[in-house]
Amino acid sequence: MRHPLIVRAMLGGLGLAGCIALLSGVARAADGAGTPSPIIVTAPGPQLFGMDSVPIRPAQYFDDWERARRDATKNPILRQLIAPARELLPDQQIYYIQAAVPRLIRWRSDATEWGAHDYWASADETLQHGYGDDEDRAIVKMQALLALGFSARNLYLTMGHDKVGGNVVVLIVRHKSRYYVLDDTGGAPFTTDRRPEFRPILTFGYGGFWIHGRRVPTVTPRVAASASAARTAPGSQ
Repeated sequence: MRHPLIVRAMLGGLGLAGCIALLSGVARAADGAGTPSPIIVTAPGPQLFGMDSVPIRPAQYFDDWERARRDATKNPILRQLIAPARELLPDQQIYYIQAAVPRLIRWRSDATEWGAHDYWASADETLQHGYGDDEDRAIVKMQALLALGFSARNLYLTMGHDKVGGNVVVLIVRHKSRYYVLDDTGGAPFTTDRRPEFRPILTFGYGGFWIHGRRVPTVTPRVAASASAARTAPGSQ
């Protein structure tokens, strides 16, 4: 029998809209004072940056994810975007899309473009407007790779915190058992083992949704009582 997986949600000062409300009970149990409640892992998730993944149901983001996964593979602007990459190898296509999307989609905040604090535009909407922020460009990258033949089960949108770039949504692509991060800098993709300063928090995928955290050793009441007794016993100081 597997031990329960306890996840401490690493939210910190995350500004991604409503993230604390989204995780509600999970975040309060994991981030609040006192002993966090155990969460039993019922399904495997992407193992990113050395962290474990716990499946959740982020109802607050269901509408956003539905727009993100809306099929845009037949969009003429998208097809023109990916045309030069059709004959490339898959790893070359990943690098191409990472560089090409920021050139096509100029950065603009949701407040300016949509009059909303946080709005995940569909790829069709972003391609039509020609503007988007980090998650909008990540969604276009995801749809571009789908159009190039990548399997949906290998594509993930991940909310996280980067010590350099701050709070961000990135596209993560699984290819040949490795995870490649396509961030919003326009720089080359990097594998998750090469960027320890990026901290994943919440991942959306075609196979589910997961919150990320690190394993915390559990202590049974009997063990805890024994340890307490040992600390307070005469001569223990």
